[in-house]
Amino acid sequence: MGRRILVLGCSGEIGSRISERFLASGHEVYGIRGSRICRIQNTNHKCLQMDLLDPDLDLDLSGIKPSILIHSAWITKPGVFWNSPQNFEWVKASKSIVSEFKSVGGKYVVVTSSCAEYSWQGNTPLSELSLTDPSSEYGRAKLEFLNWLQLNITSYLWVRIFFQFGLQEVYGRLIPSMIDEMLAGNQYLIRSGHDVRDFVYIKDVVKVLENLVLKQINGIVNIGTGESMTVEKVGRIIAKAIGREDLLQFKIPSQTESIVVSDSEKLLSLVGNFNWTNFEQAIMETINSRLELSKRK
Repeated sequence: MGRRILVLGCSGEIGSRISERFLASGHEVYGIRGSRICRIQNTNHKCLQMDLLDPDLDLDLSGIKPSILIHSAWITKPGVFWNSPQNFEWVKASKSIVSEFKSVGGKYVVVTSSCAEYSWQGNTPLSELSLTDPSSEYGRAKLEFLNWLQLNITSYLWVRIFFQFGLQEVYGRLIPSMIDEMLAGNQYLIRSGHDVRDFVYIKDVVKVLENLVLKQINGIVNIGTGESMTVEKVGRIIAKAIGREDLLQFKIPSQTESIVVSDSEKLLSLVGNFNWTNFEQAIMETINSRLELSKRK
């Protein structure tokens, strides 16, 4: 018998895909979305548009009685979310929603967060036990919510996703911006080419997340490949795939590069030998997906 799952942010990059995977496995998914259209069509899926920051919000969870809550909603607008005061509005709203979920018998809370909670000052891979010292309001807000969650919920999964990319993400994030600009024939300036990152394909993120949720894993888990790649290399791979290597420009960095890579030991101990998508393949799939997206506009 399938579970009844509530997904906050069911039209987002993670929310939409995790909803589809659970629906395909026979579960019921109740989704709450923001302004983005929900394109899921399944008789076991009900989706409502709501403002989760509305102080008068009524989710009517007593009527749904979900056993699992997947919280993948938050402010994510590129260039805005890092230090928006709205981050702490999300903390307040999230506490209220989780409290209501708990009051109607909900048992298991899943929250998608990011590596922004860690300090980025070191040069070694970041494990779940690494120093949490966020430099942004986004990271501090997420950490505040986690600390509250740990005191109030006995069964929870908190995933720290590293540099997620792929398919139809909004323009403004690094990889979609590179792709869109070069597809349009515009030059793209890479300002911090020596920065080292752990890029994780969205399809892999969702597969891993589904695996962890179905096993009802508890605690904090990094979702990262453990592989490091410079931003310069990413740009060159994209430019070569598009056939416009002439459009890349580089600014010589004025400061030491930062290294933000996951220590994936804990993750692999939980999901086994995961077969990460080849980066070049993921980039080609993303380029094709963005070409399709541009045709819709």
